[in-house]
Amino acid sequence: MPRFLPLIAALLAALAAPLALADTDTDTAFADRIWTGGPILTMEDNAMRAEALAEKDGVILGVGPLDEVTAFQGPQTQMIDLAGRTMIPGFVDAHGHVFMIGLQALSANLLPAPDGTVNDIPTLQAVLRAFAEAQPERVAAAGLILGFGYDDAQLAEQRHPTRDELDAVSTEIPVYAIHQSGHLGVANSLALEQAGITADTPDPAGGVIRRGPDGAPNGVLEENAANMVIGGLLGGLDEAANRAIFRAGTELIASFGYTTAQEGRALPPVAELMQSVAAEEGLDIDVVVYPDVLLARDYILEHHARVYENRIRVGGGKLTIDGSPQGFTALRDRPYYDPPEGVRADYAGYASASGDQVFDAVDWAFANGVQIQTHANGEGASDMLIAAIQTATETHGAADRRPVLIHGQFLREDQVDAYNRLDVFPSLFPMHTFYWGDWHRDRTVGPVAADNISPTGWVRARGMMFSSHHDAPVAFPDSMRILDATVTRRSRSGDIIGPDHRVDVLTALKAMTIWPAYQHFEEDSKGSLAPGKLADLVILSDDPTVIDPEQLDTITVVETIKEGQTIYAAGLREGRLHYRPRRDGTDPYAGFLRTVAIAHEMQGNPGMLSRIRPSTLARAPHSSACVARTLSDLITANLSLPDTPLLP
Repeated sequence: MPRFLPLIAALLAALAAPLALADTDTDTAFADRIWTGGPILTMEDNAMRAEALAEKDGVILGVGPLDEVTAFQGPQTQMIDLAGRTMIPGFVDAHGHVFMIGLQALSANLLPAPDGTVNDIPTLQAVLRAFAEAQPERVAAAGLILGFGYDDAQLAEQRHPTRDELDAVSTEIPVYAIHQSGHLGVANSLALEQAGITADTPDPAGGVIRRGPDGAPNGVLEENAANMVIGGLLGGLDEAANRAIFRAGTELIASFGYTTAQEGRALPPVAELMQSVAAEEGLDIDVVVYPDVLLARDYILEHHARVYENRIRVGGGKLTIDGSPQGFTALRDRPYYDPPEGVRADYAGYASASGDQVFDAVDWAFANGVQIQTHANGEGASDMLIAAIQTATETHGAADRRPVLIHGQFLREDQVDAYNRLDVFPSLFPMHTFYWGDWHRDRTVGPVAADNISPTGWVRARGMMFSSHHDAPVAFPDSMRILDATVTRRSRSGDIIGPDHRVDVLTALKAMTIWPAYQHFEEDSKGSLAPGKLADLVILSDDPTVIDPEQLDTITVVETIKEGQTIYAAGLREGRLHYRPRRDGTDPYAGFLRTVAIAHEMQGNPGMLSRIRPSTLARAPHSSACVARTLSDLITANLSLPDTPLLP
């Protein structure tokens, strides 16, 4: 445990109210814990609201009226007052990359507002330089300056940075900036040189090396070209670093209320490392892994299971057909609305897997009883997937396989009909409406098609379940922003992207709980609050069914509970404090402290302190002096950091 964490606990104890755990009652008739005093939303249609919930040994004993549930109270039962806060089932990650979430947490933050500060290329360069200066040991160990999350759609220049602009950060160390989509990246000259990429290097299958007028690589890499380079650059990380990355990812996602996480595209070495961490160190949450079906079939066949071992399991295989719509690499069935400079007017993206690969992968999965989850963003990619599933179903017959469509950003209504007919479960990405709704409207697909991205309205009109995911680290695994986007579909600019696809709050909550549990074949043990199910719980600051829908993103996760045990508490959990910037960019008090805690615990970055400004105290319940005093004590007493002004 990092040495400063006990100090944080001591300094901030007065600001937090962690729940003490009572001794477990040995009488099986009595509960270990009973929660009362606030709304409990069960996600069970026959009894959606309850007054109390009882838990024993990590399993729900009872949920319902207060007088019935308190019958489980014994002399050792811990009675917990929700104090008006709202309990719901733990969130089930429908699609994300928990290992890469950890990598993002340990990299320079290149995200735009409200999740970061990078809104132009000079700021991107400055953040990378500050990261390298603050963490020379980490950079030396990795042999790399790595940044994560820049978005050309949000940069003032409206383009990607180039190799020359990353050379301005360093010419002595490889520099690599990962696009927020995860499907593109930019390398400096040294990184390109180490990867062996020159003007004579051909584009790899399913990837593009972007070039200047002279044919030389300009540093921007798409899809498999980016995968090839970043894979080589990260090869310098040792096992300890990779373990820290995985651990950081599980801790971050738990802070947003997730009790089940997904690693949505792993190679065997990463899957094996995660299983090793689970076996040797234990996990606070469940993790379901989907290795790449084009590269890891033997591993999938050997390890896929419906039962967790040490809170981890291989759930099936992941197939990727195309790329990123915001990066213009998704395969459409028509040209892009305003394609990027240098491509043909009829440019419609491209596939990262061939038709033969798609048909073969789906057929293999159906033949071997392996669940397959398929990334298909554009209409052209969905056409390929639908044809493959239709053929495999005709070959192998109907069965409860639950193949999953991942993303489905651009769909035609006839494709939704086909997915419904073929029993394909749609895992959609409504959070795109917030982050890239304006970009899709103005650049990628135009205003008409933009209204139909992640078409939840079409799906629900056909009586289909769906899940709503974050695809982190493409976006933060921010459960409340997912909820907000699924309900309001409001973009960064305030525009409503596709009003006909808005859903009510309970539907959106089901898309984050019971429906993704079904997606993972776990609906009998997770996703709703009912006797016999796991006591995977989240406590929210407010009732999302009562609050103004336009204020959903102001709700915070107060506590995350896995099988009856608190694994995250806002305000204090071993120094890890909740951070979720508001849509307007302001941060609550706990946000600053968590920023600092993560900076030191995960990054060792004193430069993060300079990001605290009086303007961010707009909604804070504590004064500037309080923040400054707490952090000054923290630094002076234990961190031995160079002097850094907390407030200008």
